[in-house]
Amino acid sequence: MQKTISWKNKIIYQIFPRSFYDSNNDGDGDINGITKKLDYIKSLGIDAIWICPIYDTNFEDAGYDVKDYKSVWKQFGTIEDFKKMINEAKKRNIDIIMDIVLNHVSNQHEWFLKAIESTNNKEHNYFIWRKKLSKEEKNAPSIFGGSAWEFVPSIKKYYFHLFSTSQIDLNWEHPDTIKAMKEVIDFWYKIGVRGFRLDAIKHISKDFPEGIKTSHSWGSKVVKNLQKFNKLAFKNKKNIFILGEASGITLKELLKYGKGKDKVSTNFYNFSWWWIGWSKKTGRNGYNPNWNYKNFVTKMKPFQENNEVTPELITNFLSNHDTSRAISRWGNENTFWNESAKSFAMMLFSLKGIPCIYYGEEIGMLNPIFNLRKDFRDVDAINAYKNMVDNKKIYSEYEMTKYHNINGRDNSRTPMQWNSLINAGFNKGIKTWIKIGDSFKKINVKNQLQNKNSILNFYKKIIKLRKNDKYKYILVDGTSKFNLLKNGLFEIIREYNGKKIVVYINLLNKIKNYQIPKNAKLLLSSWSDNKKSDNKLRSYESIMFYK
Repeated sequence: MQKTISWKNKIIYQIFPRSFYDSNNDGDGDINGITKKLDYIKSLGIDAIWICPIYDTNFEDAGYDVKDYKSVWKQFGTIEDFKKMINEAKKRNIDIIMDIVLNHVSNQHEWFLKAIESTNNKEHNYFIWRKKLSKEEKNAPSIFGGSAWEFVPSIKKYYFHLFSTSQIDLNWEHPDTIKAMKEVIDFWYKIGVRGFRLDAIKHISKDFPEGIKTSHSWGSKVVKNLQKFNKLAFKNKKNIFILGEASGITLKELLKYGKGKDKVSTNFYNFSWWWIGWSKKTGRNGYNPNWNYKNFVTKMKPFQENNEVTPELITNFLSNHDTSRAISRWGNENTFWNESAKSFAMMLFSLKGIPCIYYGEEIGMLNPIFNLRKDFRDVDAINAYKNMVDNKKIYSEYEMTKYHNINGRDNSRTPMQWNSLINAGFNKGIKTWIKIGDSFKKINVKNQLQNKNSILNFYKKIIKLRKNDKYKYILVDGTSKFNLLKNGLFEIIREYNGKKIVVYINLLNKIKNYQIPKNAKLLLSSWSDNKKSDNKLRSYESIMFYK
């Protein structure tokens, strides 16, 4: 793999483009909207923006159903708009990370249309086919529910889809597929993209029929195929960043596929927390009210304390486009909303790894309330109602709606809340593609810019602190200890060349005792009253010290 620059000092900001800012008042966020808000993003201290897919799409799965890798969806703008955004971002020393959907394409993609036109077309090789299904294959489920195989009458064959029926899995065993995906990288690199998030990379190798039981994760040829792709796609390209997305990646997998002879990516998204609060039976399509806050430590601790995990190897996050809003899931939406949001931010920025902020997280955005099935837009939610309510009767419709209001992906895809005016300042008033969050009159950028004690200004402070020459080596390169104390507090200790930053995190609505470190300087607190500490942390009070 081409040697890449270290991004360990950078702060990433993730944008779901349809919901960030609508520059032309058509109800959809767009690329020009991102460009207009670059100064705001820069003011946070952001170094790189990861943008969810902007390709031509039917938007059946939030743009991850790609119709053309070398185009921009008309709702988002044009290639020229994208080039302008790249240039404006560069002026502000902000890199753009492109979301590369490696595993599948839309059933409306030209490749698939040619594939089902004739089995003699080259594009037929790009996909996985069966003339007849085995017993195991007939019973193979897709991740979004239903069978993983779909019949095409015109060629009398079945194609494989791990996700929805409109997302056709690519055949990475064939060199034509790898070559075609290499050309996608070339196209965006030439425009100026230097960061590439490789979506669902653990699924690109399928072992049949054994892999059916494991959702085809890390198949036997995944290393061979990805290394071949990396060599073709990234050789002789300078200053690139590769972020691998492999949901639920374990420490063992991180070290195997992030280092050494089986390396397939220079960095991996760290999923330690994302499942907390999901149903043990139905995942994010359900809810586990008995979730344990202690898992924030127990699941992250191995990644933090293993010295083989270097700071540039992992990217940590609280929320993203595949989860609901972190504060609604785990924090306090009411009296201690401000303090709980700051406590989670402090935890994120105190840990080893690259921090990634999801848009709106810096103002403590919350889940909205969806009242009816028809209010949801996410294909996963729509399929969950069909499979778990209508067909299997696992949940009542009332239950399903409740649970999607807690963990559903639509919660994190509502428009950014810029001000308290119409449509939260997202646009000038036309109906938005998805509902506006219910809290926008209170929770918005304008309000928080005017409040020195706001969550937004806290994010600015902690980012500035992380980049401060006095502390950055500790917070970026220092060793990391992540402890669960007997009284329920989390303790994070970062150390570099004898200097330490010690952090106490209280994620509970309870007062907890702790011992102030000797000869320590207070750097930051999630409470804004500057009250002298009495060895007690109040509800959602978290404190950072330097010694």
